[in-house]
Amino acid sequence: MQTASRIPETTLHGQSARPFSAAPRLLPSSRPTPAYLPRGNGYDIRPTRTSQQRGMASRLVRQMYEWRGYSTESIEYQVDDPNRVTIAAWQDDEIVATLTLGRDSPNGLMADTLYAQELAGLRHPDRVVCEVTRLAVAPGYNAAGLLTKLFRAAFQYGKDVFAASDAVIEVNPRHVRYYQSRMGFQQIGTLRQCERVAAPAVLMHQTVGGISFVFATSEAAA
Repeated sequence: MQTASRIPETTLHGQSARPFSAAPRLLPSSRPTPAYLPRGNGYDIRPTRTSQQRGMASRLVRQMYEWRGYSTESIEYQVDDPNRVTIAAWQDDEIVATLTLGRDSPNGLMADTLYAQELAGLRHPDRVVCEVTRLAVAPGYNAAGLLTKLFRAAFQYGKDVFAASDAVIEVNPRHVRYYQSRMGFQQIGTLRQCERVAAPAVLMHQTVGGISFVFATSEAAA
């Protein structure tokens, strides 16, 4: 079983202070939001809906960040932000994995703090960039298979609800290979230091349509 120390993580989680004006203002989608996303191997994957659910997700993020020695001061976000959703994997009544998907808006993305120039190259009037942050998986769970299912559900949500065309994620450099081999992401930002979590980061990108999930042999058999 894969331990928590081997789980790929994002590294930047504070609010961006850099607004942009290159893209049109994005309003909440009029499409119906799916209550439940695909179920697999005993997990229910769905957006958090209530303050209690969001609190459970935040506690897991805080727990895992503290375990890794990351700062947790900037992990919270505005809960009524229509451009951001927290998606969680549940087993029974417990959240065992979570991530937050953010859609680009006039307030910018969290990755703007370190990678504003790289993001500017992705922003066009006919494209919508989304980013993954606040990734955490509880210890003792099958991280590889669960992460694949969680990301697949998140990007499906991004496509259906946020009309996302591109996805970016800031990761610790030791996890670049994971995102390249499992989902086809490519590094577009050089190694930089994220002061908010006191950890190195690189920026990775892939079009939502170009993301292809490659299962390891153990995952395919699960």
